[in-house]
Amino acid sequence: MKRLNIAVIAGYAATSAKLCSQLTTLLGQYMLFHPFSVDNWTGEQDMDLVMISSHILFIKHSPFHIKKQTDILILKRTLSKKGWDRIKNLPSGNQYLVVNDERDSVVETISLLYELGLRHVDLIPYYPGAPETRNVLRAITPGEAELAPEGMAEVIDVGDRVVEISTVVEILTRFNLLNGETRRILDAYAKKIVTSNQGLQMTMQELIDAKNLFEETLNMVQDGVVTYDDNGIITFVNRTAEHLWGAGVWELSGRNITELFSHHHIDLKLLNEDAKDQLTTINKKTVILNKMPIRGHGSATERVLILKMAEKVEELELKLRTQLRENGHAAKFSFRDIVTGSEAMKRLIARASKMAKNDFSVLILGENGTGKELFAHSIHQQSDRSRFPFIAINCSALPENLLESELFGYEDGAFTGAKKGGKPGLFEQAHRGTIFLDEIGDISANLQIRLLRVLQQKEILKVGGTKVLPVDVRVIAATNRDLAAMVRDGTFREDLYYRLKVLQLKIMPLRERKEDIPLLARYFLTRRGYPHELPDDVMEALMCYHWPGNIRELENTMEYVSIMSDGTFGVGELPFLEAEPVQGLQRILDPIEGEVVNPARTPVLAGDSISVNWKSINTASNGSSAIAALPAECLDVDLDMLVLEMVLEAKVKGGHTGRRNIVEIAKGKGVVMTENQVRRRMEGLRAKGLVYLRLGRSGCSLTAEGYRYLREKQQYSIPEYPAETNS
Repeated sequence: MKRLNIAVIAGYAATSAKLCSQLTTLLGQYMLFHPFSVDNWTGEQDMDLVMISSHILFIKHSPFHIKKQTDILILKRTLSKKGWDRIKNLPSGNQYLVVNDERDSVVETISLLYELGLRHVDLIPYYPGAPETRNVLRAITPGEAELAPEGMAEVIDVGDRVVEISTVVEILTRFNLLNGETRRILDAYAKKIVTSNQGLQMTMQELIDAKNLFEETLNMVQDGVVTYDDNGIITFVNRTAEHLWGAGVWELSGRNITELFSHHHIDLKLLNEDAKDQLTTINKKTVILNKMPIRGHGSATERVLILKMAEKVEELELKLRTQLRENGHAAKFSFRDIVTGSEAMKRLIARASKMAKNDFSVLILGENGTGKELFAHSIHQQSDRSRFPFIAINCSALPENLLESELFGYEDGAFTGAKKGGKPGLFEQAHRGTIFLDEIGDISANLQIRLLRVLQQKEILKVGGTKVLPVDVRVIAATNRDLAAMVRDGTFREDLYYRLKVLQLKIMPLRERKEDIPLLARYFLTRRGYPHELPDDVMEALMCYHWPGNIRELENTMEYVSIMSDGTFGVGELPFLEAEPVQGLQRILDPIEGEVVNPARTPVLAGDSISVNWKSINTASNGSSAIAALPAECLDVDLDMLVLEMVLEAKVKGGHTGRRNIVEIAKGKGVVMTENQVRRRMEGLRAKGLVYLRLGRSGCSLTAEGYRYLREKQQYSIPEYPAETNS
């Protein structure tokens, strides 16, 4: 607001000018002081306050013809500390003239000196026209030394009388300007003057200190604070509110709150009743407004507005999320932590890295132990959400009701045993970050519906709650189950499935990336501080093993090796071969002459010079159904011939020759082949002209050349079967 206009009336214009100069030095940034003498004051001037230089002047010249709505304040004056120091230690019993320009001023000055404590000397009034006192040769004057009579042995000039600090406080209080800034002005001023009542000065100082402490405390608060009285007049504004309104305290204090709201186009209804968490806009900034009464002595005399800036709320929220990250809600791995030499895995990592750069949901498929969570951590770590929380939860580890309350949180009293005050859910805690839902295929139909709402509407409803909370969360889900089959069976919602699989990754099992086994084995051993190299036969055994538990099983195996080995470790000590006696292993490594070794029942290690042909595999089990299947690469078998024979056998029996059926035929004969291995072999055979491929489950058929090739190579008779042609 504009600066206040204050009139200062004194007996003489010079005195009024001096008082205005003093006050302008102190409060000129808030107020304009206008000097008037008694003679030139008309009472028509429009002023916010009229100040009279002394009580005597007010009594002597009353009434002053001041407008009824204008306040009147009588100044109190004192001496500067420098002037007081000149007279406070004068010798006792001496007489001193007190010299001033008029009788009333002399009386006021003598009264002031007595109040300040100058009672050990005699003070005699002197002013122009006063009776002469020739026997008094010393004088004291407040800036009027030229008026002292001639022949003075000593004239002590204590300087102009200055405005008492209590008067300055009174001025500031009347206009609600007693704040931290003016408090600093008062502190500096108090050091330059003396006061007539030290007790009052101390009490006033304590009150000012307390008010200053209160205001400084509110100035440290990040929320804007505005107080106003029953008439709507603003009485206090803290610094945050100043910045928010775009005006200083002197512009806001004394202003009507209704006028301020209207100026900023704020709904006045917010002033009519206690408002709680109401959204409004001030100077293009979103603000959460709360209004409440300040109660004193049982009645509400003032109101306070608490203005929370949405930007600050978001900053605090970010700080909370950061603390949550520090408490463990953070991604611990990145793509650099994935140990691989497989080209297929490197391509998969490159795909996942591209997926990380957007906010779409990711569905990660793969068997247990393949590293699905490692990919989830890495995707978050490389995304724009990496500064925010990463929260992982295993959906199969908790019962439905507990999982629901963990994911979505609950309100106070939502159920028996609920924590007082409620609890935020993991979605709420993961706001602006990522939530990883492992084993998503195990959640119930009810939770599927609730999760679908999060993905579609970006909002959650707490257990027992009625208020919808918006959340900004990226969802990464993982499962080892066939979600597509579950959708066909009706056990998993189709709409949720397609919401989750906007981006999809399928992590290959370890048996399909066997080139990574030596790398991973060495990595796990090094991490355990195991300094020794694994023997070749042990490494070959690791390469031949099927690894149903994938990387997790390999890690556990290496943990076992590092604990149990003192530098030497044999094949027979591998935990997945413990069920087989050591003697059985020796028979494989050094077989008895003439003994038929059944690889379908005894582990065969890669690198052993044992010739195993298809006929021996086909006949060794004697029809037994208990065949222990071994990887094809662990057997000394011509895989091309093996695939051709299985295609022929399937045709003879009238079965399909698709990849899946060939895999099953091989497994029944004790040989493990993956569909990818079969596909690669069939592609190679097609390139040689031995087979031709059909679409669908019918698979492939032998060409005439393939039939001739098989008949030439076979060591035993095959049933008569006409060679197929490409026609």
